Amino acid sequence: MAAALTLLMLGGAGAQTIAEVPREKTLIFENIEGRVPIPDNMNPYISGQNLDWGMWQATQESLFYYNLESGKLEPWLAESGTYSDDAKTVTIKVRKGAKWSDGVPFTSADIAFTIDMLKANKNLQYAAAMERWVDKVETPDADTAVIKLTNANPRFLLDYFGVRIWNTLLIAPKHIWEGVDPNTFTNFDLKKGLPLGTGPYRLVRSTETETVFDRLPNWWAAETGFHAMPAPERVIWTGVGTEDARAAMGVNNQLDAMWIMGRSTFEIARERNPHIIGWSKGLPYAYLDACPRSLFFNTSAAPLDKVAVRQAVNDAINRDQLVKVAFEGMSEPSYSVFPTYSSLNEMLKRNEATLEKLHSDPKAIEGLMQGAGFTRGGDGFWADASGKKAGFEITARSGETDKLKMGPIIVAQLRKAGFDASFRPAESAIFYTDVSNGTAAAYIADTCGSVQDGFASFAQFRSSESAPTGSASSGSTPTRFASNDYDAAVDTMAKLPASDPAFTAAADKALAILSQEVPVVPLVQARLLTPFNTTYWTNWPTAENNYVHPGHWWVTGNQLILSVKPAGTN
Repeated sequence: MAAALTLLMLGGAGAQTIAEVPREKTLIFENIEGRVPIPDNMNPYISGQNLDWGMWQATQESLFYYNLESGKLEPWLAESGTYSDDAKTVTIKVRKGAKWSDGVPFTSADIAFTIDMLKANKNLQYAAAMERWVDKVETPDADTAVIKLTNANPRFLLDYFGVRIWNTLLIAPKHIWEGVDPNTFTNFDLKKGLPLGTGPYRLVRSTETETVFDRLPNWWAAETGFHAMPAPERVIWTGVGTEDARAAMGVNNQLDAMWIMGRSTFEIARERNPHIIGWSKGLPYAYLDACPRSLFFNTSAAPLDKVAVRQAVNDAINRDQLVKVAFEGMSEPSYSVFPTYSSLNEMLKRNEATLEKLHSDPKAIEGLMQGAGFTRGGDGFWADASGKKAGFEITARSGETDKLKMGPIIVAQLRKAGFDASFRPAESAIFYTDVSNGTAAAYIADTCGSVQDGFASFAQFRSSESAPTGSASSGSTPTRFASNDYDAAVDTMAKLPASDPAFTAAADKALAILSQEVPVVPLVQARLLTPFNTTYWTNWPTAENNYVHPGHWWVTGNQLILSVKPAGTN
């Protein structure tokens, strides 16, 4: 069981030799991206960089964590965060004793430096948001950061420092990042301990197919009594590729946490290895993710620049078929971009008549397309007056099992309705680039926004989130949709708490515009079956043990690492 051999690891600063760690002391996650496109770059701020293959979860920690299960914003590197009465000033108290992994204290100066760095470098992630919302940051002492906002924003901490959805604005260690160009700094040098974070692990290997992190001998949270040291001595993220490979590796105990499985694959895998578990013991096995699946359009690209065409596409999509085939019955249709969480259901119920517009009506397609100037030819496809077919390509990120299943089904439905549609999977880097610059005419993606109230999802469709086709957009799901009335409604919501009647009125107006203009077609709620394996590690989050939601690829994934226990210790 002890180390019997050593492994030669190549890093950015030369070769490193690391000891073998026994399997029962090693926690293995699947890298949901499949591969690491730039294994020697750990800069979390450059555009398109999503470090969910371990850097987020093992080495970094957030100021706060929003717990989807409890509905609470839980402080971590921060001890507290408070708002002034007018919601224009946010005061963050740093947790006493917090340190970077090199022993340097984590202070309010790091918070101020990070925000100022982003404001000064417009091409970085979160730069536009910090420029939009932050006037200045004051640090009256090492434990206090006072953020003066440009306008009222009662969601500032949740949106930018609370892991509302998937990622968050991570704080940079000032003593590492000052004096470097954040646009080109790779944040990668294994001998120097980069990437540096406040988490209990350090990176020891990074390749396209695998990242390896070893537990540090010391961690500030254990030293201060805030949290015990994590049990795993080593944590690995590994690429898998296909659902069949994922299931086989799970059955053979080569994975402890997996990416999405279909119902039938899961049931076969569980039968072969009873240690494989889902969120629930019985159907639907899957948990309700915060990110419903939707079909987004570039509304500046013909023929999708016509509202009637977008409405007709919506009418052609049979959501029940998507649920039955792509999700094997484990989800339900969606007619809005919001997850059906209890915190959002009041708004959805209040607007049932509005959302009825998005229920498919195949009989309406002919009138919509003819009204938009299209004629259906002998080949069965709609074409404009010049004879150009009403066609477009739909893309989705490769590795996203549910989207790859939905793509061909949607294309078949659209072609049957007369649209010359096609489908193309794309690797993450290509997908995000095509979406950002508008090369993608249509794409299947997540609507990751609201968890407490409607604002965050509505905000994704403001005109400021998009850029002209050919230019990179600041938003994660740009549609090139522009409406002054919509922007005004969302801007009103931004300044108000959800309890304000003016917020309610603005939300209803925004939802009405979105449902009429259809820059996005809601498809299905996202119930994800991402199994865990209890052979080596237990205390995974489940419906009965819901201490956190089970998205191990989120920044909140570190909460799973900190909570799992070796099998046989319970």
